[in-house]
Amino acid sequence: MRLATMSDIDAILVLVAEAKEIMKQDNHNQWDISYPVKKDFIQDITDKTLYVLDESDIIKGFIVINNLSPEWYNQFEWPVSRDHALVIHRLVASAKYPGVARKLIDFAENYAKSHQFNVLLTDTFSENQRAQARFKKHHFIKVGEMLSETFPFDKGKPFYAYYKKIN
Repeated sequence: MRLATMSDIDAILVLVAEAKEIMKQDNHNQWDISYPVKKDFIQDITDKTLYVLDESDIIKGFIVINNLSPEWYNQFEWPVSRDHALVIHRLVASAKYPGVARKLIDFAENYAKSHQFNVLLTDTFSENQRAQARFKKHHFIKVGEMLSETFPFDKGKPFYAYYKKIN
């Protein structure tokens, strides 16, 4: 796992297109033509928050992590302190390489531990069964749901927020 660079952007966008196609096949639109887009990933790279799983010069997945939680998280009564939380914002694992999603979440957990974060936070669309199953498998706990008319959460159905204690 390493920080992404601008030279990775084409491979990242291929993975994003693959993820969007899978979401379309799964009959939901968490990601679409408007989000996420190239400028989002350029900003993530500039901010040094986008990590790629690069094995034998093949980028098999990526994850965006930082300590900035969306404002809508504030509406929930979290059973953990969010003072030292690491947030997973975007995660893509190529379907061509089994085990990549596990490696990405394991990386986030290990990063959190080594940087003294005490909890991981994330969210996903209520229609994204794959992401929900992945978070459940990794022992994330759903804390609440939010329905929004604000981009990029304006999908007509709720988003679910999750947490996982680290230490």
